[in-house]
Amino acid sequence: MRLLSMDRFALIFDGLREKRVGVVDGFGNPGDRLLDAAARQLLDAFGIRHVTVNPFADAPGTYPADVLLLAGGGSMGGPRQCVLIRQRALEHGLPCIVLPQSFHAPEECAAYEKVYVRERASLNLWPPGILGPDLALGYDFPAMPAPRFDRGVFLRADGHAMFADRGAVDPAAFCYTPQDYFAFVAAYRHIVTDRLHLAIVALGLGRKATLLPVAYHKNRSMWETWLKDLGCTWSDRPS
Repeated sequence: MRLLSMDRFALIFDGLREKRVGVVDGFGNPGDRLLDAAARQLLDAFGIRHVTVNPFADAPGTYPADVLLLAGGGSMGGPRQCVLIRQRALEHGLPCIVLPQSFHAPEECAAYEKVYVRERASLNLWPPGILGPDLALGYDFPAMPAPRFDRGVFLRADGHAMFADRGAVDPAAFCYTPQDYFAFVAAYRHIVTDRLHLAIVALGLGRKATLLPVAYHKNRSMWETWLKDLGCTWSDRPS
């Protein structure tokens, strides 16, 4: 099941149908890996030829690509690992398109052919950005077993956390793949979390999701831009 229909992603992918696309993955947790998987699913669904490109290991000109798609999710303006991946991709000399991201700090983006921004607040940090949905909203989620537990509260413990002192479980600490997230989330009827993609997975699996804030605008803006219309609820704090 996709949370948004394919036509909502046409602005990103329709113009790539005649291109050979190189997909550059990002750095991060299972939510970021979900975005990598969603990019490939959507490329396949739009009938676009694509290969995976590692800009550090693959020499320019050694792979069949006319354009590079740079990982969605994460945040422009950091973390440093993601900035380095984007910078190295630009050095390959091909047009580079940044898939839907948030900005948590300014980052110069004039060298990219296009920059897609996944929520409205981030357009304040890069006004030329093009608003487009987080690719996980286009992932075709699998059917999963019925839930065994009622409600789970899961909170991040990293630098963007607002509730790290609660001592709650953070599934990103022990899940490694999107499939790990699916199996974890499927066990609950209701997920309360500040992990954006954990909430998106919950919605994709037909569970109830409540999203909490992080230390910058990303979660609230994602909720206002997309998730509230998909049935996600908002809370300013975990109860």
